[in-house]
Amino acid sequence: MSAATVTNVINELIDEAIVQEEGFLDSVGGRRRVVVAVNKAAAVVFGSDISEIDVTTEAFDLTLNRLARRTFAFPDRRITPERVIEVLHEQTSEILAELDIDRKIVLGLGLGVPGIVENPASASESVIHAPAIGWDSVRLRGLEDIVGFPVHVDNGAKTTTQAESWYGAARGSDHAIVVLIGASAGAGIVTNGRLYRGFSSSAGEWGHTKISLTGRQCTCGSYGCVETFVGASAALHDWTQSEMTWAGRETEGITAMFAAIGAGDKEAERVMNTLVEHLGFALSNLINMYNPETIVVSGWFGDQLAEHYLDDIASASRRFSLEQPGSEAVLKRSKLGQNAVALGAATLPLDRFIEMGWPQ
Repeated sequence: MSAATVTNVINELIDEAIVQEEGFLDSVGGRRRVVVAVNKAAAVVFGSDISEIDVTTEAFDLTLNRLARRTFAFPDRRITPERVIEVLHEQTSEILAELDIDRKIVLGLGLGVPGIVENPASASESVIHAPAIGWDSVRLRGLEDIVGFPVHVDNGAKTTTQAESWYGAARGSDHAIVVLIGASAGAGIVTNGRLYRGFSSSAGEWGHTKISLTGRQCTCGSYGCVETFVGASAALHDWTQSEMTWAGRETEGITAMFAAIGAGDKEAERVMNTLVEHLGFALSNLINMYNPETIVVSGWFGDQLAEHYLDDIASASRRFSLEQPGSEAVLKRSKLGQNAVALGAATLPLDRFIEMGWPQ
């Protein structure tokens, strides 16, 4: 764009209080250059992570600095859509009251959910298939009217990938894969700098690709799925030989498992070493298929795996990969930790704002 066009656009943003002047830069000749920056107080965005174990909602300013947070845990990895709508209304209302913010400056709420999202857009248009929490062809109808601002929905692995691409370990990488490992597993794929969605936006269901003809039955109904070998639920099942010991309390179970490993529990150590091998095996398929330069290991369980076993996971992935792409792919721990899903979800209304302006 020409300098005049840029000036006109910036002036419009200043008039709308979205951008503000912050001083001048000295010039070697001609007029001094004006420094402008985003006015972080101009708007607020919400991002929510609907995981297999809780609903976490966070508020961010226009520069995506976190302002407040609420978490609601639910048992048995099951929650109804109606209850989710109630929780989201309670959480957003509490945060707005806490921050003393007018709903008029809220750009919207982004949701990251643990499943396939058809037509990722507004809540009324999106169809969610999330067997991990018992949802089949769910629409969150009425949610926008209840919370009082636009709601955008996408797969949690994809929102995590967006966050890692904008702010985290995948920033600057045009060919990256972000794997999200919690009780289950998923992935987001960046190719040529853009998030890859596939024909109906179901690309990235890595947790349901197969690495065995047998094994425990997955939540999807099939067998041999990656998540039944590398998810937290799988690790806890293999350690305790029980499906229900830590059901609904997987985070507590994994904490106990790492403590047991630290105390010399050989069975816990064996289970974790086997999981690392399977994870390397599963990542090698992504490496051979997509030839990424960066793989980010994220999610609440993935972050702990990366903290303790990143080098071992990288070694296993190289061992099972073709030599050339395997040697090029660099495994990284998430820079955003366990909050990446909500942060990435908050980019959904922000993306819409950048494209379309203030919601009508």
